[in-house]
Amino acid sequence: MLTSNNLISSEEVKIDIAALFGLSVTLRIRRNATIQLSERSYIPKVHDPRSDWVASVAVPAFLALKQTGTEVRDFCAIGTGAGLDALAAIEILSAQNIIITDLHDDVVTLARQNIIKNTDQTSGLTIFAGVGDLLHPVEEENFSLDLVYENLPNIPIHPRDNLEDGQNSSTFIANRSEKIPDFVSRHLITLHYLALEQAFPLLRNGGHILSSIGGRIPVEVIVRLGEECGYSSEILTFTWKRQSEPEEVITGYAKWEHEGFGPFQFYPAQVLEEVFRSIEYVAAGAQAHAIEQALSPHAMTAQEALEAMKQRIKIGHTVAVLDSVKR
Repeated sequence: MLTSNNLISSEEVKIDIAALFGLSVTLRIRRNATIQLSERSYIPKVHDPRSDWVASVAVPAFLALKQTGTEVRDFCAIGTGAGLDALAAIEILSAQNIIITDLHDDVVTLARQNIIKNTDQTSGLTIFAGVGDLLHPVEEENFSLDLVYENLPNIPIHPRDNLEDGQNSSTFIANRSEKIPDFVSRHLITLHYLALEQAFPLLRNGGHILSSIGGRIPVEVIVRLGEECGYSSEILTFTWKRQSEPEEVITGYAKWEHEGFGPFQFYPAQVLEEVFRSIEYVAAGAQAHAIEQALSPHAMTAQEALEAMKQRIKIGHTVAVLDSVKR
């Protein structure tokens, strides 16, 4: 369980949640939200929703899942950050019992506070908050979850760097004791694989885990990931986002590409905007392979993307939300 620290240093951010999420109204959460962030929290991209993971990826995925008629009462967010993914699940999916985890005590403490103070207090919401790696904080709990959502980092942190310093939304500690399939390691999707493995016993039969994966790797590899863990998997939504923290993230991919991993796929943001302009996010999931093929002439390796950045070209990437169902 969460151990609270009353001396957390935090920054307050005001957010028009409806505007950020692209919703006309909000019924279960405050429209004008006040969000507390620690120095390790992922900072919402309030002025550029296309660069924000919750706004441009989680919200469309939750809307798509809602269209399927899936009922979500018990919701878990792995690596919740500021807690906006949980707020989106409360608003869109009417989630009632919320479980959040993150690696740092201060991040989870503030995320829990953000959820409480920005939610309609008459809704009878329950919150379980745990600190630790992936789903380890909840593995001893007797949960039977309807939905797990994860948007985990892909890039292994350099041995000389310290994960305790600053926010770590893009990197993670690479030394794992678990056995990882080669194709998973090669494409830098280790944490997604582990989340799928750990979620399986916590999901009820028919429960879902949504894996939000920056599509810098082939779609077929993303689908294989869920099937490798024993799920029935398909691409729920397929969209794009501008690369946030581009210098840091693309440089990280370029380093691993140089070591023989990948290659990884980036695109000019303008091309992505044009290709996706007329495609609904739900339809794009079914068309993910065809869209990937249409984009292939414009694909850049990470190193090529770095060079394009020097020419002031805005860089983006596709994002697949993999819907894996426990049968």
